[in-house]
Amino acid sequence: MFVLIAAAAIAGIVADPSPAAVTPGTVTLRAAASAPLPAETRQAFDDAVQRALLQARFTPLPGQDHGRYIATVEVTRASRGVVTSDIPASSAPLASLNGSVSLALPPGGDRLSDLVATTLTVVLSRRSDGKVLWSGSAVTVRVTGTRAGAIPLVAGTLADAVLARFPAQADGPIAIP
Repeated sequence: MFVLIAAAAIAGIVADPSPAAVTPGTVTLRAAASAPLPAETRQAFDDAVQRALLQARFTPLPGQDHGRYIATVEVTRASRGVVTSDIPASSAPLASLNGSVSLALPPGGDRLSDLVATTLTVVLSRRSDGKVLWSGSAVTVRVTGTRAGAIPLVAGTLADAVLARFPAQADGPIAIP
């Protein structure tokens, strides 16, 4: 993240620190030129950012370059290792085959799952001149295959955190447990 901020500062793309720099209006979303995501993951994050922008009184518009602002959405996901996660046991289903009764044993106990760090960064810039006016970032680490690690929940949680303090500028990424 430091590299991204330093590169932006060197390139002269530093967000205007005054809260009055951005007044809600129309906005279009644009994916950042970063590592590609699966289509359903990208869509989940775009939907979550649009909902958070609506709560911040912006009006998301479909298509590219139609709004007063452009919200560049960057999502990075990186594995941080493997952990054991508890799989809740469910009741075993009964099945009948040729007059006999069979029991299917449910999977239960521990299994290995990926621990994934997800970072969402939203950068608002003016469409007319490309000037960056505001940016926010949030990060969380979740276990895949769990309810808390489900992509739609992660996307919504991070998008809400990024835009929760708008128009105030955070000093760095907001850490979400």
